[in-house]
Amino acid sequence: MVNINDLVGVAYVNEGRSVTQGLDCWGLVREYYRRDGLTLPKFPINATHTDEVMDEIEKNQVNWEKLEEPEIGCVVLLRLIGNPLPSHCGVYLGYGEFIHAIAPYVQIDRLSRWGPRVVGYYKPKEGVYPHV
Repeated sequence: MVNINDLVGVAYVNEGRSVTQGLDCWGLVREYYRRDGLTLPKFPINATHTDEVMDEIEKNQVNWEKLEEPEIGCVVLLRLIGNPLPSHCGVYLGYGEFIHAIAPYVQIDRLSRWGPRVVGYYKPKEGVYPHV
């Protein structure tokens, strides 16, 4: 199990990739996977440019396995209110909870709160991304 205790409460920063300076949703997912031994790509994801987010998702979907049900450590892909496209993500922790970076800070949330905004669950395919 990945230790996330120090991540809860880290400031949300758009395009944030640093635990000390702040994280956005992809920065948080990258940090979680780094702690679990995998290096995910940096992806220049910006919350205000959903077209770029969709391009990255489409280009890289061959590297990810879609899951029918969430598994601990899988990426949860979500839509934000007012946006029909997936533009947010977090990591499933089990027991119906996931961690994500959304203003104002990194927090643990219930999947049930997000309901139909959950697009799907994904995990990296074996051997696609290098180990740290």
